[in-house]
Amino acid sequence: MVNKTKSEVVVQIVESPKAEYVLSTDEFGSIGTLIDNVLKAENALFEGDLGMEKSAMALAKIMGTNPSYIEWETKRKAYVSGYMARCKNATEESAERSFQRVAKRMEKECGLSKPKAVSASAKSMSAKREKEKAELESLTDSALREQMAAYSANAEFDKAKRMQDELKRRAKEQNKDLENEIKALRDAVIKQIKITTDRALLSKISAMLPKV
Repeated sequence: MVNKTKSEVVVQIVESPKAEYVLSTDEFGSIGTLIDNVLKAENALFEGDLGMEKSAMALAKIMGTNPSYIEWETKRKAYVSGYMARCKNATEESAERSFQRVAKRMEKECGLSKPKAVSASAKSMSAKREKEKAELESLTDSALREQMAAYSANAEFDKAKRMQDELKRRAKEQNKDLENEIKALRDAVIKQIKITTDRALLSKISAMLPKV
């Protein structure tokens, strides 16, 4: 019995009467080479994608959870200049495209994107609000009520409302603190009751509490 090579066996199968086209040994070999090259390329793409994912996560760590616009721009420029220093053929444009590719992947993986620039007017308004907030917090409750009454008498209702809003905010905070104290006390009492086995004591406690 004559042993046949794998290629000869395949060609023999392809050359069966049912085949509409017959592959030559060279064609079959070329297809095998093509498949090998495709597998290598697919593996390279996978490795490249994995590398880009790792780079995106590294950039996210560098940027932090909530970077400011200035912080973002400073780190972006450092990346671009560093890229150009390491890749002698790179231009500022190609370095910028590289950063944008990593930044886009970072946004996909982490949801972190470039923050908006803060305008001069927005900065001024923010500083004004902070100043007004500090001034209100420095006033006592009685001073707030006096100023609110004075503003209302002069029909300066916007200013009067700011006094009123500050009083409401303080009352809300006080109520929240009280609620937290009650919750902590309730939890402590529940724990004490759970370890209590004195029936008479439990009956007294039950009689003092609201009926359910």
